[in-house]
Amino acid sequence: MPVVDPNTEPIPDLPPLPISNPAPAPSPEPPPTPTAAFDRSRFQFMSGIPAGETAYIRAEDGNAVLSYRSFASIVGVIAALMTAIVLAAGAAGALLLLMDHRLLPAIAALILSTAFAGMIVMLIPATSVTIFDAGTPAIAITQQPGFSFPSVTYVVTLPDGKPIARIAKSFFSRFGRNRWRLRSTDDFLARGEAVEESFGRALLRKALGKFAPAYQSNLRITWNGEEAGWIIRRPDPAGHADVLDLNPASTLDRRVAVAVAVLVLGSEP
Repeated sequence: MPVVDPNTEPIPDLPPLPISNPAPAPSPEPPPTPTAAFDRSRFQFMSGIPAGETAYIRAEDGNAVLSYRSFASIVGVIAALMTAIVLAAGAAGALLLLMDHRLLPAIAALILSTAFAGMIVMLIPATSVTIFDAGTPAIAITQQPGFSFPSVTYVVTLPDGKPIARIAKSFFSRFGRNRWRLRSTDDFLARGEAVEESFGRALLRKALGKFAPAYQSNLRITWNGEEAGWIIRRPDPAGHADVLDLNPASTLDRRVAVAVAVLVLGSEP
């Protein structure tokens, strides 16, 4: 006989599933906080330290807060002189050929002189210096490898290798005002610079700066369109020289400012 299904109650609708909130995205790690050694606005540097010896960076009270191995070398000065001679000879030769209506040889002379100048610059040893805080690496300044003519770029990194800034300098600034461009690590745009106070002071420094500190020129530091401080090379009324004097209200990373000052004050013997 046929089996009759018993009456069953309708199955009630199931309640909707709860809306799940997506897990919050992990917040980016904050940049490492600068050590107390950088938590100041005035740094006193030592200049003229022979290569390989320890150079100290002192606070206003005279206590050493940072140190690095001096990398001062005469090689860069000699290379700049030789490059200037090669470029001047090439320009003079090209001008004489142009006056003789020989265009192609003039272009060849310019190309060859520029190539030889680039080769001379490439022979300059790359710069790499580590700044220590109480014996512990704080930041490193490393010249980027590769062809560095007409400009050279230095990367400022933390001990874990993370870059915090790039500092670029054109080789041709050696013949005028020294200018160091401060670039962001995100978009490589120039956010600031350290430049000599005037063209006249720059020429006076090149001619007489090695003989008397009074003929040195100071460098003005700007960041995001505002004055961030000065690198004081010429003795001030109190007799202080080789000083990094920063604006306390500036947003420029103190570590980057110290790196610029090390490149400016420590690169020449």
